[in-house]
Amino acid sequence: MSIVLRAQITIDVRADDFIGAAEHQRRLEELLSTIRDQYSQADLVFRERRPRPAKTLPPKRVLREYADTAAEYGDA
Repeated sequence: MSIVLRAQITIDVRADDFIGAAEHQRRLEELLSTIRDQYSQADLVFRERRPRPAKTLPPKRVLREYADTAAEYGDA
């Protein structure tokens, strides 16, 4: 029986322009060549990431159908 594992390294890179991004990519490709000496199937994928607005929760609100339910039972 063999086990298949996937190792993943994530590096977020910031660049001011495409030239800077290309320089980061070149450096990472050089590093990957060292990894490929041991793991020939290693792959490098670049994707552009765009910032997402922060998620905000809706304000708390009282649900009218449940607001007066406790009053129906009264004090025991």
